[in-house]
Formats: sequence, structure tokens, C-alpha cells
Amino acid sequence: MRIRYEVGPDYRKLMDVEARKLARAATAAVTEVAASIKSEGQRELAGFSKRFSNAMYAKVYPGHGDSLRPAAVVGLKVKYASVFEEGATIGGKPLMWLPLDGAPLGRGGKRMGPGEFVKNVGVLYSINHPGKAPLLAAVVRETDARAQKSPSLRLLKRGRNPGGRGRGTVRLIPMFVGVPAVTDPQRYNITRIIQRNADQLAEIYEQKWSSINE
Repeated sequence: MRIRYEVGPDYRKLMDVEARKLARAATAAVTEVAASIKSEGQRELAGFSKRFSNAMYAKVYPGHGDSLRPAAVVGLKVKYASVFEEGATIGGKPLMWLPLDGAPLGRGGKRMGPGEFVKNVGVLYSINHPGKAPLLAAVVRETDARAQKSPSLRLLKRGRNPGGRGRGTVRLIPMFVGVPAVTDPQRYNITRIIQRNADQLAEIYEQKWSSINE
């Protein structure tokens, strides 16, 4: 005995309708989870600059329409993002030169590094004391009253010629300190946010499916 089943056009139409519903619910669920991860991630990055926070992205595939197998990619468009996610120790070659409070501001409102300082301001002089971290200092010519305040960029540029004429006392002001390495601790945990939202995906999918079938 042979039994033969034939699928009629009505059945195919019904299955197509159900498949579209499944795809719609799945895509909506993944889209909501991706948006939630991005939103929570940006709040986690609130302590960083606005530009850094805006580097958080979430992209859902396919880009258009619904799919039975939707996917999302979330992350940070910052090459060194993992340093703050996991923490890291960065070593110098042989030293890292960290700006002190007196170092002037450069591009982006950040304090200048030694290279930028020499290029735009003036000469740096080494200060080495046994048992203490080495320093790079700038020459400043200033009055006794002005010495009580942090040196301005104009004052630093004026002091680039310590042997020149001008009023005021010539002195060295430390701009940078040299250290062999810097340990940056974990500052955020985007991985935890992704995992927590991913764990809610099944529940969100059921909500989307129920809403579609109401």
C-alpha cells in the first residue's frame, strides 16, 4: 500500500503566512534587543567623552525586511576599546611620559604630549634625581607674583629662550613625568550588558509573536 500526500495551494499559502509572522516576530525581537544594548552601553560610557559614547553601534541584519534568521552586531568603533573593557597594562619604550597638571592643552582639549609640546611650544629639559621618576620640564621667565599661578601657553612660549632678554626670573617647570608602565583598570562592562539582554531574547520574541497573533 502506498499513501501519497499532496500539499494544496491553500496549505502553502497558510504556511507562507505563518513563516512571515515568524520572521516578523524574530526580526522585531532582535531589533529591540540590539537597540537596548546600544542604549545601555552608551549609559555605561557616560564617564567618557560624547564622541566615545557615540562610537557605540548596533546593526541588525538583514538591513531591510524580515528574516527567519535575523542577526545583530553591536560594539564600539574604537580600536582600543578592549583596554577599558578588560583592563590592561601598557608599557613604555622605555618610558611613558604622562602630562602633569601644568602641561598645556592641545588638540581635542587634551593635554599635550612631549612631541606636540616641543613642536608647538618649545624645548623640554630633563630632570633626573636618584630614586625619583624622571621629569621633562619647560623654561619659564616670570615675575614672583605670576609664579603663584599655572603657566599660560603664552608664558611657556615666551620662555623658550632662557638666555634672552626679558623681565622675570627664569625657572624650570615640570611638564611630564616618565613611568615604565601604566595599568588601566576596567572602566566599563559592555559584555555583561550584551549577555543580560541576550538572555531576554526568547521572552521578547514570545511577546512579539503574541502581539502579531492578537
